[in-house]
Amino acid sequence: MADYRVTVFNDLARNTNLNVHCQAAGIDPSTHSIPFLNDFSWTVNINTTAVLSCDMSWGIVKGHFDIFNAKRDATRCARNWCAWRVKQDGLYLFIEVHKRLELQFTWPH
Repeated sequence: MADYRVTVFNDLARNTNLNVHCQAAGIDPSTHSIPFLNDFSWTVNINTTAVLSCDMSWGIVKGHFDIFNAKRDATRCARNWCAWRVKQDGLYLFIEVHKRLELQFTWPH
């Protein structure tokens, strides 16, 4: 099985950092502060990483999301790349077959 690249792009607002802490088998569980209009990527191997789960926050908004699930994403991420765009209304994933970003998760209320 192949490696997948999982990218999170911060499209929240000017001067707003996105704080991300992800955990999965084979992934360093460090925290990253992603500046506006920047991204961070992880490489996951679907043999060892079934799910990449992340706590994300900006300001007082917080959420927990599975940004990679081998069963769910192996067919919908283009060329072994899951490209997420984080916005104020939620997390969007680029769906290859539809050729567009689609809202997958909203922020908890």
